[in-house]
Amino acid sequence: MRIYYTCDCCGEPIDEIEVEEVDDAKFGFDCLTAKERQDIIKVDTAAGVMQVQSLCDKCIEYLGFQDSGDKGTGHRFLH
Repeated sequence: MRIYYTCDCCGEPIDEIEVEEVDDAKFGFDCLTAKERQDIIKVDTAAGVMQVQSLCDKCIEYLGFQDSGDKGTGHRFLH
């Protein structure tokens, strides 16, 4: 499956990768609620494509999120 990451703020493409299988834990999707998954991830299984809305580095900095994240576990997710 080809995964396309796009910035939800500015709309710019962030990255794209090709994977055989999507591992929710590996990609950080396991930390999302069902509602967040619905809002952030769109899958077209027929085309083998997944669209993921995230934030690019410029927008993270602009929005002031560079210091946010879960400091207790060491994982920093900005989904």
